[in-house]
Amino acid sequence: MVQTERTRPQVYPTLPGRDYHSEEVFDLERDRIFHDGWVCVGREELLPGPGDFITRDIFGESVLIVRTKEGELKGFYNVCRHRGTRLCDDDGHMKSVIKCPYHAWTFSFDGELLGTPNVHPDEGLDRSRYPLWNVGLAVWEGFLFVHLGENPPPLMDVLRADPDDPLQFERYRVKDLRIGKRITYDVQANWKIVMENYNECLHCPSVHPELVSIVPIYRKGEVIEREGWVGNSLIEGGTSFTFDGSSKLPPLPGIDDIDRHAYYGFALFPTLLINYHSDCVMTYLLWPVSVDRTIVVSEFLFMPETIESPEFDPSEVVDFWDLVSRQDWVICARAHVGTRSKAFTSGVFPKQDVLLHEFTERYLNLRGPAPAR
Repeated sequence: MVQTERTRPQVYPTLPGRDYHSEEVFDLERDRIFHDGWVCVGREELLPGPGDFITRDIFGESVLIVRTKEGELKGFYNVCRHRGTRLCDDDGHMKSVIKCPYHAWTFSFDGELLGTPNVHPDEGLDRSRYPLWNVGLAVWEGFLFVHLGENPPPLMDVLRADPDDPLQFERYRVKDLRIGKRITYDVQANWKIVMENYNECLHCPSVHPELVSIVPIYRKGEVIEREGWVGNSLIEGGTSFTFDGSSKLPPLPGIDDIDRHAYYGFALFPTLLINYHSDCVMTYLLWPVSVDRTIVVSEFLFMPETIESPEFDPSEVVDFWDLVSRQDWVICARAHVGTRSKAFTSGVFPKQDVLLHEFTERYLNLRGPAPAR
């Protein structure tokens, strides 16, 4: 194999232990990564009709996304322009307006201030000056992204410039898929440890005996199978992540025979992980809650007609992934506890951890130097 930048055998240092536990570092991540970049917040299908809305917390900032009467999506800070009251909780449906629960100020689904009970425009309040604060909002492949920074760059420009080329999987037509199953995990580890764990397989032989039985390359602790290909071959005849590698679910349209017998895992910085199979696409969406806690939402996406079929039973894929996920969360928690030790000043990334090194370099370039102790 030609030794490229990605495959050359070198050893790199990991992040220092404090970067997984420092509140100051966590605040820096909030300001420079999560509040100044495109962040996935879920699937567009969660808002099927006018008035449907979702709320999401992004490192302490609550955002509100609503579908307008014209069918468009709008994103706002979830804050009333009167006195800063939180407007909405959770997900749901609004009949005609966004109504503040405190003083009943009302806003259109486009964010325009419509009503101010007992405060009349002729008393000096110009309602046109107080719309809801907008946030950047974009959709790619059915995934919703928000950007809390000023003048966000177009999402598609960012995706096209991504060195890992997220657009290469368009044949899977993820925008046409729908959620058939969702599992939410509460992981006792820093979000970066979860990301690091996803991007390597040196842990697979000891942590995932079931997984290495259907992905042969993982027995060697490798994730890059051959130069120029981002996939991993399944065992002979294997078509999905199940306990025997076979699947009764119909294959996704648009994929070829190579895809049917392969797995592709992709990490879209900072917190969306996408797993492409022949019969479904499974995603992890990470929600950093604190330095030592990450909520991970796993969703299994299928063709709508597959979900609507009376015979639809995703358990063979879901149960396998659920086992692998729980194995990961246990070992991530152990890694998190260990990195808190004063003995762990920094670890090492051997050549098999090249994807972790790339993630760390990207993270540090965006975050910048850590605050002085």
